[in-house]
Amino acid sequence: MRRILIALAVVIFLGLMGLAVFGQRGLLNLHKLRSDRMKLEQDAGHLEKENGSLRKKVELLADDLKYLEKLARQKLGMVRRDEVIIKVPEAGSALNQPGPEQAKDSPKKEKGK
Repeated sequence: MRRILIALAVVIFLGLMGLAVFGQRGLLNLHKLRSDRMKLEQDAGHLEKENGSLRKKVELLADDLKYLEKLARQKLGMVRRDEVIIKVPEAGSALNQPGPEQAKDSPKKEKGK
């Protein structure tokens, strides 16, 4: 009878230990929840920094006309009424290539001779 009680106590103890480690509120789940919490705290820190920089940008857009003009020039290509735009073609662009008239006048190389 005593052996049965000891075996029953061991089985109950092992079952409780299994629940303590592997159960829904067990140690493994606790470790996972802690790592998830750390990741969320890091994400929150990054988002707070991003929110701060976006707030600064909103303030600049609302208050700083020079910054607003700079963005309009860079992003939208806007100019003032009294400015003249001079476009310089880049090297290798179609504007720097000889036209059809110039191509006819240039000497052709003959192959095989």
